[in-house]
Amino acid sequence: MGQSAEPATCTVDFEDAIRQLSGPLYRRALSLTRNGADAEDLVQETLLKAYRSFHTLGEDPRLLAWLTCIMRNAWINAHRASSRRPTEELSGDVDDLEGGRGAPSAEHVALQGVPSPALASALSTLPESMRQTMYYSAVEGLSCREVATVMGVRPGTVMSRLHRSRRHLRDALHGALP
Repeated sequence: MGQSAEPATCTVDFEDAIRQLSGPLYRRALSLTRNGADAEDLVQETLLKAYRSFHTLGEDPRLLAWLTCIMRNAWINAHRASSRRPTEELSGDVDDLEGGRGAPSAEHVALQGVPSPALASALSTLPESMRQTMYYSAVEGLSCREVATVMGVRPGTVMSRLHRSRRHLRDALHGALP
């Protein structure tokens, strides 16, 4: 038995809705996977899952937050599955300190764009959850509610993490910046 096809209007609406979101989705996937090929795979998997459920969205959906939540859950599931398997590394992917042949992580690239080495250093000392919260809020410009949806936490948790992150950065940078 074949699968029932979705109406053509759903396909057009879906394509129109995600066309402008491909760049932000890829950047978010790259920040999670830290590998270009894996980021492309994650975006593709995210869009496939979103397409299957697109018809369930109501009026005025927060599409970017919804897609980011799907992406984060897909990445977590893939990460859990891969943690059960033995580690596999290709010799070309290994980044030796002298040659530097491996691709830099998205986080490393973003921190290189920070004008102050002291600020980049302070950001890198934040715990992962706080650093992700700051990234989604400050870099991607998501609201606290959208960040909460993406990270699967309450909005109050997001506000608390932002407050603690800013306090940590203030303390770390006190006297370090001109």
